[in-house]
Amino acid sequence: MRILILTTSFSLEPGDGNLINDLANELVALGHEVEVVLVDWNATPNGPSRRIASAPRLNVLAVSPRSLQGFGRFIALATKWLASSRFARREMKRNLPQQNYDLMIGFSMACISLSQIVYAQQQSRHSYLIQWDFFPYHHRSIGLITNPILFKLTLWLETWSMRPFDVIGCMTPANETYLKSHYTLRKGQKTEILPIWGPTDQAPLAPRAAVRAAFDLPAGNKIVVFGGQLTEGRGLDDIIAAAELSRELYPDLLFLIIGDGRLACVIEQVSRNGSNITYRKRIPRENYLELLTACDAGLVCTVRNVDVPTFPSKTIDYLRAGIPIVASVESSTDYGTYIESKGLGAASLAGDPGALAATAARVVGDAALAAAIRDRARACLESDFDVRKVAQRLLHVAAEGAARA
Repeated sequence: MRILILTTSFSLEPGDGNLINDLANELVALGHEVEVVLVDWNATPNGPSRRIASAPRLNVLAVSPRSLQGFGRFIALATKWLASSRFARREMKRNLPQQNYDLMIGFSMACISLSQIVYAQQQSRHSYLIQWDFFPYHHRSIGLITNPILFKLTLWLETWSMRPFDVIGCMTPANETYLKSHYTLRKGQKTEILPIWGPTDQAPLAPRAAVRAAFDLPAGNKIVVFGGQLTEGRGLDDIIAAAELSRELYPDLLFLIIGDGRLACVIEQVSRNGSNITYRKRIPRENYLELLTACDAGLVCTVRNVDVPTFPSKTIDYLRAGIPIVASVESSTDYGTYIESKGLGAASLAGDPGALAATAARVVGDAALAAAIRDRARACLESDFDVRKVAQRLLHVAAEGAARA
C-alpha cells in the first residue's frame, strides 16, 4: 500500500525517534511505502522545505512553519496557526503531485493540519485520525484558553477538521466515550480503540553505577525520573511540591527531570536552589532509554481538575527501560487503574503532592516490584502496545475501506 502520514512530530535525527517514527518504520517493515509530511513547529519559522529519503520506501517532506515575525508573540502565533497548514498544502502540491494513497493518517489536534487534510482527502482512498489530544477541552482545563468565544470557535474548527476522517482511533475506552460525548461526529463515522505503541524490545541493561556516572548522577540515591515536554498540563507544579516534601520525609529520594519546553527555565531555576530536583536538557532517545535503566521509577503526572482522560505516551519508554511507574493523574482517566492492575506501579490523584511523594517512596522501596518489573513490562509491551499490531490494524482498516469501495 501507499500510505500518507500528516504530522507535526517526526524526528529526522537517527537514534532519536518517537512514536510516529516507530509507526512509519513498522509500516515500511511490513512492505509498504510511506510518505510523511512533517510541519515541524519547532523549526525556525519561514525556512525552506526539504524532501528527505529517510529510509528505503520512507520519504519525508519537512516543512517549516509560516509566521509573521516582528509584531509581537500573539501575531506570530496566530499567523503560525493560520498559515502553516496552507503553506504545507502548497508544498504538497509542488512536491507530491497527483499521488494516490491507500491510507491517509492524521493526528489530533486536527485543526492545525486542516488545509492539508482537505487536500489529502482528495488523493486518499481511506483516512484514519489518531485521537490523542482533545483540543480545545484540555487547553481550557489547564488555562491556556480562557476566552469562551475563542473556545467555541476552536471547538467548531477542531470538530470540522475531524469529520472528514473515515475512522477515529482513541487510546482507551474512556477516551472513546469522551470523544463521542464532546464532539459532533459525522453520521457513519467510525470510532475504535487504538492504543499507543512502541517497539517491544527493551533497552539493554548497563551497569547502573557507570550509567549514573556518565550522566553525573549520584550513585546512592533512589531516582524517580520525569521525561518529556516541560509545558503546562504536565503536572510540574506537583512534582516540585512533592520533591520539596521529600527533602525531609524521604531524604534519599531524588527527582530527575529531563526535557525542554516553555517551563524548562522554571525547573532549571528550582534545581539550582538546593532542592532534590536535578534537571537535564533533552537527550536523544537512545541515550534517554539508557539513562532510564539506571533510575528506580518513571513519573507520569498530569494536572488536577481536568476532565479529559489521558494515557501518557512516556509510558512506552518506561516499559522499554523496565522501570516501575509512579502516576499522579486526574480522576477522569483509567490510566492509574491500568498500571496497578498490570502490576506496573502505583497511582495517586493529581493535585496531591504529599500522595505523590509517598507513592514514589513506596514504589522505589518495593524490592519485589523491582525484581519483577522487567518481565511484566516486556509482557505488557507485547500484549498491549506492540507497534506491529497497531500497524496491522491500520492496514486492515485501509483494506476494509478498499473492499467496500
